Amino acid sequence: MEDNISKGLFGLNKKEVESYIAEIKADYENELKKQNTELLAMKAENAKLNERLNALLNDKRAIDEAKANISEVLIKAEQQAKAIIEDAKNQAIEERQEIDVLIEAEKEKLIDTKIELAMLKDKAKDLINKFTDDLTSLQQ
Repeated sequence: MEDNISKGLFGLNKKEVESYIAEIKADYENELKKQNTELLAMKAENAKLNERLNALLNDKRAIDEAKANISEVLIKAEQQAKAIIEDAKNQAIEERQEIDVLIEAEKEKLIDTKIELAMLKDKAKDLINKFTDDLTSLQQ
């Protein structure tokens, strides 16, 4: 551009210099506007990215909390399951002991019944023998 500025008697042509400066100023202002527009677009994109980042961080926090809750629930469920199994084992042992006591009681009843039956047999034999003796004595 400088080559287009003509030289006059007292140096460079004032109107051409002013025109050149105005042109440079306009180019500078246009470039500045362009950069400002790009900067605003970058700021808007940065804001969107920050919002997305915050949303992702919130999602991660929620997922971490959910994992912690699930872990806690699973641990409690496992503890409850172990307690239920232990209670069932203890109850089975108690019931087995009660059944063993009942079996012993029934065995004792059976022995008593056998003894009573043997005694009844002996009495029956004695009665039969007495009856036989009575019959024999009556026949003579």
